[in-house]
Amino acid sequence: MSGSVRLAVDGGQTMLRMGLLGDTSVGTVTGDGANAGSTAPAAPEFVRQVSVPGFQWTMGEDPVEQQCRRVEAAWEALGRPAPVDVVALGLAGGASDPDSRRRLAPLVARRLGARRVLLTGDDVTTHLGVLAGAAGVVIAAGTGVACLAVTTGGELLNVDGLGYLFGDSGGGFSIGLAGMRAALEGYEGRGPATVLTERAERLVGSPLRLAIKRWYASPSLVADVAAFSAQVTQAAGPREGDPVARSLCLRAGRDLGTSAATAARRAFPGAARGSVPVSWAGGVLAAQVVFEAFAAELAATCPAAALRPPAGGSMAGAARLAAGSDVPHLANVLAHHGHAPS
Repeated sequence: MSGSVRLAVDGGQTMLRMGLLGDTSVGTVTGDGANAGSTAPAAPEFVRQVSVPGFQWTMGEDPVEQQCRRVEAAWEALGRPAPVDVVALGLAGGASDPDSRRRLAPLVARRLGARRVLLTGDDVTTHLGVLAGAAGVVIAAGTGVACLAVTTGGELLNVDGLGYLFGDSGGGFSIGLAGMRAALEGYEGRGPATVLTERAERLVGSPLRLAIKRWYASPSLVADVAAFSAQVTQAAGPREGDPVARSLCLRAGRDLGTSAATAARRAFPGAARGSVPVSWAGGVLAAQVVFEAFAAELAATCPAAALRPPAGGSMAGAARLAAGSDVPHLANVLAHHGHAPS
């Protein structure tokens, strides 16, 4: 369609990014953390990208409508490029269940005047970007954890990703919570002394016992606790070498390794040694102490797994989807056809 545009979207609770694709032939990934040493084919280039605030849920507000408004706000920030041939969205939150996706896709099509909307979860677009559209396992560890296996036959299998209360083992919230508990135990003498106590006081306030009770009222408590994971990984590093922090980081790495190994074994039963690509995304695994424990656990429990450096991130995956790449991920992509742009 001459003159039409293609858009790629990656949306979460903190930020939503939208990119305008240029030539949709394979090009060089830009602005999405591509690994320069990767031999995987790169995603299409972005002509321009914008970011807007993500989805901050409000009691009594329809999350699907809110997500649509955030997508529309990004389109506005991008200059309302039109006509829109296709918009590909990888979204967390309210678009995670089939009913919400069936409601959201036509809303987006109508607001943007899009001919076609491709809608899926950000776990799928992250997988698409990290493994450049190939089959395998990707574990993403940020505030939460999402582990997705995609087979060559197009079967998708999720492990964990169950939220901060009931799952997300090894994620930022999990590490931050464990670190804060260790800080309080050290403060009261219920556990070993740790530098995490001082770090927690700098963040929450002093005296820690009273300050932590006030922290419960924070409207951003989950994000605040997850942010403390950075303090834990720093304290576990070689400069400070705090044994309590190190123990927590090793456990997180092992938890992430267990999830990735489980996904690989279940999705690729009987696979030969070193034949299942496994890669990663998210800030938690950027910490060396966590990554080393993750890699060791994966190697020990799943000989079929072969670690691969990430080729890109979730925006690269959304770009591949928008460009119509032939990938085995489409079973979890809702395709909505709107009215053809005039």
